[in-house]
Amino acid sequence: MEVSMVHEGICVYTGAGAVLARDVEVALNKLALPYREVGEQDIRGGRLEDCSLLIIPGGYTAECVDALGEEGFEQIREFVAGGGGYVGICAGAYIAARKVEVPGRPPGLRIIEIENERKAGQGLRTITIVQPEHPVVKGYEGEADIWYQNGPMMKASEGVETLAVYEEGAAAIVCSTYGHGKVIIFSSHPEGSLEGGVDPEEAGTLKLLENAIAFASQSEGER
Repeated sequence: MEVSMVHEGICVYTGAGAVLARDVEVALNKLALPYREVGEQDIRGGRLEDCSLLIIPGGYTAECVDALGEEGFEQIREFVAGGGGYVGICAGAYIAARKVEVPGRPPGLRIIEIENERKAGQGLRTITIVQPEHPVVKGYEGEADIWYQNGPMMKASEGVETLAVYEEGAAAIVCSTYGHGKVIIFSSHPEGSLEGGVDPEEAGTLKLLENAIAFASQSEGER
């Protein structure tokens, strides 16, 4: 029988490549949400047992792939399939697909059916909420401005819900399930940017991160 469960324990990947992890940590502090840091060795070593949710933040995608490797990817897949939540932001979005858009196009996590097109640029971008009734974007309607920093232009495949899009039509926020876990993907940065001087509270995007964490922390089925 399927049940709805909420587990305690937010884990933020702060290992190699995760250069924007601090932005996420500051946002979590603003939300008064406790978390712990995990590195590539923690993940590869299977030490996600007390986590309900794994956040892979923005940074250098290729470095994340090299550090985690297939061993780390398999641990993340098992974690999500068993009921853990996954929130991928920018680099965390790139690695979630079947192929990672970096030189050599290595295999990705394959936990959500999206195609990513690599783009460059940074600044505030306008997104349009297309499913305002969805829990991840609850409280948002119409357009919103959000920090963007080289995130993917995403195309959702079957079984993936598109929650927000960029002006040109590419998906900005998507979600799906993998096994008993939920996967929320942000091309842009709901946590704002310390480097860019964007406070997520002032920008009005902090609630998106809070919503995503709450939604992804609820799994279907017993872990």
